[in-house]
Amino acid sequence: MRLPILRKTVGIIALTVLIASPVGAEPMTQEQGDAILKELKQIRKELAEIKKQNLRAPRRGPARPMTAKVETKDSPSLGDPKAPVTLVEFTDYQCPFCRRFYINTLSEIKKQYIDTGKVRLVLRDLPLGFHANARPAAKAAHCAREQGKFWEMHDALFEGGGRLNQKDFVRYAKKIGVEDFSFQECLASDRHKESIDRDIADAGKASIRGTPGFVLGKTTENEIEGSFISGAQSFATFKRQIDGLLAKLKIP
Repeated sequence: MRLPILRKTVGIIALTVLIASPVGAEPMTQEQGDAILKELKQIRKELAEIKKQNLRAPRRGPARPMTAKVETKDSPSLGDPKAPVTLVEFTDYQCPFCRRFYINTLSEIKKQYIDTGKVRLVLRDLPLGFHANARPAAKAAHCAREQGKFWEMHDALFEGGGRLNQKDFVRYAKKIGVEDFSFQECLASDRHKESIDRDIADAGKASIRGTPGFVLGKTTENEIEGSFISGAQSFATFKRQIDGLLAKLKIP
């Protein structure tokens, strides 16, 4: 860094001036004074330029992980539990990018990989703090899961066009055939809070901070370790990653 060196130089010059001009000594000549002032002005100019460059320098956030390890036990899953590959999704039902993934990409992944027994999808929650309706929506999905309707509610929440209040949850529940009284009793309780909090904590441990966030890896019993995929990527991106892993595992 040049900044500390320049500051030290300023100090040395100032000290030189004092040493060169002891009490009772002859005063500096005009020429000496002008030379010192000129050098100080140059140093000040360089300090200002360095400060300007530091202000212009972009602030870098935490690096995105290339790989991650996450648990899958007890989380909702879609597809054959013994599929060779597992795709874990951390989602937020109020996130527009999660909805984009659902609308543009998930159906094709399901058709080509989940329905054919090659990939299992595991869903975990990551309601972002600035999305007020994301956690209640996650709770609604878990309440529907109690009646075997998790994926139906998952789809309804994304297909609802961003309508995610309590009345909407009840309306979706009726539409997909969830018994009303038990569902509303569940919504009023906190029995799924621990599960949602655990998903959020596990996402943090894996350095997954945005949604949707994915981990793609070889299927194991309780956890997946594999490639991290960030954001609502195209189907082509997922296809490339999935095909590459299947080839590595020698799965036709």
